[in-house]
Amino acid sequence: MTAERNADQVLRRLEEIATNSPELRVTARLYEALLPVWQKAEMAGAVAPFDGLELGEVLKGGTPLLAAADIEVDLDGGAAVLLDMLRAVGELEAPAVRRSIWRRWGRPAEVWSESDAASLAALRRSARELLGGIDAGEIDPAELLALAASGDLAGFSARVARVTADWELPWTVAHHALRPFLYEVRSRAPLEEIGVWQRGECYVCGAAATFAELQDDDQVKHLRCTECGADWHHPRLQCHHCGNEDHATLRYLYVDGSDHRRVEVCDVCRSYLKVIASFTPTATDLLVVEDLATLELDFLAQHKGYCRPCRGAAL
Repeated sequence: MTAERNADQVLRRLEEIATNSPELRVTARLYEALLPVWQKAEMAGAVAPFDGLELGEVLKGGTPLLAAADIEVDLDGGAAVLLDMLRAVGELEAPAVRRSIWRRWGRPAEVWSESDAASLAALRRSARELLGGIDAGEIDPAELLALAASGDLAGFSARVARVTADWELPWTVAHHALRPFLYEVRSRAPLEEIGVWQRGECYVCGAAATFAELQDDDQVKHLRCTECGADWHHPRLQCHHCGNEDHATLRYLYVDGSDHRRVEVCDVCRSYLKVIASFTPTATDLLVVEDLATLELDFLAQHKGYCRPCRGAAL
């Protein structure tokens, strides 16, 4: 599938989400600006292909590839992607842009509420404030990427506080800006030829799995990582976070009216994992979109007192 067709698929799915879940309309609009930027981004060729046997030995030790291998992170390339994303967000205009996209597929434009418009304006303002700080030399975009990759939210928010009170948008954009590099690393690590990794953290970047997919007719459990797009097998009746295999303390939560999406919860570590019956793997470009589309599962689990493991990429 070409990059253009991938972009169309992403935009169509985001519009479905905005239509079916109006409370996610602003976030879907944000993703419409961000995802096409990293879909077409190219990072410097600092990642060499990995030898399968060498990769297998690294992973047998339980250490993600990025933490164990000598890989040069293309922070300059990532900084360029970050700037492009901030510019895209800084130019967001809710009604006009939305109408042009909907006309493309022969659908009527949706009506935005004043609250939606205000939220989008706040995102636009935050992006412009951060761009101004970068242009003035008050913020180093490469430093922001390093802090985001290491999961240092305190350090990250302290840096962006110099120019904007909003840390959430910059944090989201920084993680999106790292994805082209992480996708390149993952594409050169042939785990399917190794089969040695069954942990709950990603074998490539070390981030916590975003959700599980039950793939193929046999509904084999695979974990998926939105940070780098990885896909790996995991024991079906085991907590991905603590390894608990006691069926009495492993349960499922369901949203009314949905039997193909649920939440796996563990009463030992109080973690949860979203589970999707997909038959075929979700395309890597759609992983972050499907994470957004299943946000109601996050709300359900968190309302019951369960937590989503949070671990950033091991850069």
